[in-house]
Amino acid sequence: MRTKSAIFYGAKKPISVEEVELDGPKTGEVLVKVAAAGACHSDYHAVDGHQDQISPFVMGHEGSGIVQEIGPNVTRFSIGDHVVFAIRPMCGICKYCSTNRWNLCEGLSKKIITKPGNAITSNGETRFKKIDGTKLWHGDATFSEFTVVNEWKLVKVPNDIPIEVLASIGCAVTTGVGSVVNTAKVKPGSTVAVWGCGGVGLNVIQGAVIAGASKIIAVDISSKKFSFAKVFGATHTIDASKSDPVEEVINITNGGADYTFEVIGKSAPLRQAFEATCAGGTTCMVGVPPDRGEVNIPMKPLIYDRRLIGSSAGSVSPRVDFLWFIELYRQERLKLQELQSKIRPLEEINEAYQDMLSGEVARGILIP
Repeated sequence: MRTKSAIFYGAKKPISVEEVELDGPKTGEVLVKVAAAGACHSDYHAVDGHQDQISPFVMGHEGSGIVQEIGPNVTRFSIGDHVVFAIRPMCGICKYCSTNRWNLCEGLSKKIITKPGNAITSNGETRFKKIDGTKLWHGDATFSEFTVVNEWKLVKVPNDIPIEVLASIGCAVTTGVGSVVNTAKVKPGSTVAVWGCGGVGLNVIQGAVIAGASKIIAVDISSKKFSFAKVFGATHTIDASKSDPVEEVINITNGGADYTFEVIGKSAPLRQAFEATCAGGTTCMVGVPPDRGEVNIPMKPLIYDRRLIGSSAGSVSPRVDFLWFIELYRQERLKLQELQSKIRPLEEINEAYQDMLSGEVARGILIP
């Protein structure tokens, strides 16, 4: 079949939206009509050169949709099911799934090509190709009208909520809220500081609200983002372009935050977040780092029970946590519609990323 898809051709180049060929699902795979997809910074890291990426590559990993066709041996889904894409597979049999570390599942990674931007099909093949037959690599390929993924990558969700509203659960919400409640395990009454107030950072903020934090400090260099941060629950804001965020956080919290989160993926703010953490506190790296990134931290603070940890996909169990997120939304305790601050057609994907870079949106949403 033919479908419109957003294709990455190389760093510093515009993303191209083209009509391409898509093969049907094979064993264990599902064809999904994408309802909505989030313009996540993780995809843009390939465009700005922050991370290496094989090309040409059909982009997109965050989204929701409706099952159109199932391949042989698919047991979890039926045609018409509403689904959300998970940013990690859930094979259920690897050592990580077997020890309840679903976010680290390696069930597909051992079967596919060992290049940046791996294909995500079960046997390493791609399902997309250009009209002239050129192979297109892909992951979930949610920046597409239709996509084919392994059934391990999908979570069935209730169909009484508009499927478009759930588009960002699989990444922005999972990564942000999950890093707070699952990875760092923020305690009620504690203080939290968040470096980076994009789509994931806003979900770290609302995760801190859900966890019962007493003070939630939003740190960014774009003052445009602070209005969103306050909507999502920030009690204080710090413009790091105008003052020292470490000093500010220490002053606000009377000695340093109990928990700090770096949601940018750069060494300087990660070092700042660590230095703004109190003795016995936890610094959590949530942002996607560059492939060869490094950070230097002083050793002495570690002797006072400070922890520096990383969070991958919010340490979630998607088939359980996605449904919890939806229940929080029903109870008006999780903001999803407020997150989707601007909606554009897929053809405006480059404009959607400009919205993101300028701080104009909480999360840009693309409708294929």
